[in-house]
Amino acid sequence: AGVPSPLLCKEFVVEPYQVFLARFYGADAILLIAAVLPNSDLAYLLKVVKSLGMTALVEVHTEGELERVLSIPEVELVGINNRDLGTFEVTLETTKRIMESKQGQECKDRDLVVVGESGIFTLDDVNFTQECGCRSILVGESLVKENDPETAIKTLFGR
Repeated sequence: AGVPSPLLCKEFVVEPYQVFLARFYGADAILLIAAVLPNSDLAYLLKVVKSLGMTALVEVHTEGELERVLSIPEVELVGINNRDLGTFEVTLETTKRIMESKQGQECKDRDLVVVGESGIFTLDDVNFTQECGCRSILVGESLVKENDPETAIKTLFGR
């Protein structure tokens, strides 16, 4: 979005109105979760997002979800959620498994930016996601739980 600190609207978006509202409140990007949206809704919401000059982070948790998402030409940014939304269990092995799959290879071949999400608490976790092929990370819980976010961010990146 070309701003110093882009703002991501991270909620369960299921209606176009939520995209407009997020933009109204200053969001530059919005999270679209493949597990809760059929492809027809994803494609439509992606068009709404783009028409507002925003970016969509399309989140997956399985190879099947990624395969579905890759069939939508407008997808440019894919997030792999290491948290299973059904059980809330978290493992970075999800990123590894998906990035080693044929769908993960397609992401690399198409030069899509893949974001590692959830379960990233240490520099080793950051390095692991990068080694798997993620070019970005989305970190929340590990920073929110800290009293000093600046120090936590520096620690996360080994500084």
